Amino acid sequence: MPVVKLQFAIKLGLASMLLISAGAVSPVFANEHAIVHEKRNVSYEGSTYTLELIRINLKDPTVQVKAIAANHQVGSVQPFIDMMSDNEAVVGINGTYFDAFTEDIDYRTPYGMLMNNNDLFYRGDKETSITVSKDKEAAIQRLSISSSVRVGRLSLPLNGVDSYHGDRTKSAWVFSKDYGDVIDYPGVKVAIAADMKVAAFSIDPIQIPAGGNVLLLSSDQTLDSVTKSVKVGDLFSMDQSSVNLDSNMSIPISQLQMAIGAGPKLLTGGVVDIDVERDRFNDPLVTSQANVRSFAGVDDNQLLVVGTVSYSTLDQMANALLQAGITDAINLDGGASSALYYQGKLLRKPGRLLSNALIVQQTDKPQVQLSVNGTLTGNRDGYIEHDVTMVPFRVLLNRIQAEYSWNPADSSLHLSKGKLNAVLTPGSTTGMLNGQPVELDAAPEVVDGLMYVPLRFVAESLGARLEWNDSLYRVNIVVSPANP
Repeated sequence: MPVVKLQFAIKLGLASMLLISAGAVSPVFANEHAIVHEKRNVSYEGSTYTLELIRINLKDPTVQVKAIAANHQVGSVQPFIDMMSDNEAVVGINGTYFDAFTEDIDYRTPYGMLMNNNDLFYRGDKETSITVSKDKEAAIQRLSISSSVRVGRLSLPLNGVDSYHGDRTKSAWVFSKDYGDVIDYPGVKVAIAADMKVAAFSIDPIQIPAGGNVLLLSSDQTLDSVTKSVKVGDLFSMDQSSVNLDSNMSIPISQLQMAIGAGPKLLTGGVVDIDVERDRFNDPLVTSQANVRSFAGVDDNQLLVVGTVSYSTLDQMANALLQAGITDAINLDGGASSALYYQGKLLRKPGRLLSNALIVQQTDKPQVQLSVNGTLTGNRDGYIEHDVTMVPFRVLLNRIQAEYSWNPADSSLHLSKGKLNAVLTPGSTTGMLNGQPVELDAAPEVVDGLMYVPLRFVAESLGARLEWNDSLYRVNIVVSPANP
């Protein structure tokens, strides 16, 4: 039987479309200049301040910015250098304040929000935040964020969607099929069917329903107490929203790639903007005393900038940053917590173990954001390798409502939608489409436990089409109403 060659590679290089022709030019990425370190001295009112600055081009598709917790668990502390190596960071700076002084405690409470995508893994009480949007723009915003679930008579804060950073009292997590098939974390688990109604309860590992979710409750919730408040058939709802407190504008939480709450604010639009009462700070160690300080901000070229400033007050720091071309900035935790890392070196070593950090990762494969009918898919990106876009199969197939199953006998993935069906096998460039062998431009592969498949072959084989945004490295999978 002949093997058909399908030209399904996503070629890049034109501004707003997918290039499929074999003659398209391979992309050239500016990753050599995506991250730049600079050390400079500036003078203000007769004193000289040393600035260590790292500028990051968020538009570079090899760059990813994240908030992280020590040991991948909120409340823990860890040597800063270990946090960097554990998370494969190329840049890192200490993040929000935390309980660093209380002796003999196991849980070091962070004081500000920590969030990646729709994973609000700590909410905190600091509204002034450094944020990075899904449109790859950094900003300093005062945010009020709501993230909660309600089912039956039970309402709890929602700490994460398709992610888990350790147990926390009076909290909940939601998992979809994007995460996997089974949830086995400790705690009461509530199966939510596709109609958003409660289907079952369990303290044992539980299957995620097709089209539905599993609601995981913190370990302080017992099965007996939960079933007194929640019944099979009760409706489940999830609220995730944010409001900019300065503009009073709503911001979909799905549009925030990263956020860390700290403060006070230092600069807005190239003007010193320090208001410790507005930002709710009264500790003189922060508000009035000079110390080594850390910051995050945006410069006049719209680059994200992180760095440290030598002994200075908030006002001195803000004016020093203005001379370095910084237009918007926020103060981060400082003093003994001040830490800065760049390309394997500690530019500033902290004087204590740290709770959290802002990091930058840089991959050798350009990362691709995914959306379906204009809605972003969350925290699972694809990547480009040899001009072919590879995506996590669960995210893709769940969004286009395809059915799929795994055959352990030959390690093959079987997928179908209507009259269309395909079979893919990791490591093989030959697939099956409606019973006919086809040659793929790339073999499916497993990366960090997730299977990635060639996007165009799978999407178009199952009736979807693709739109490419060159500036954001974002592909939109269009599923027509006639082919939902």
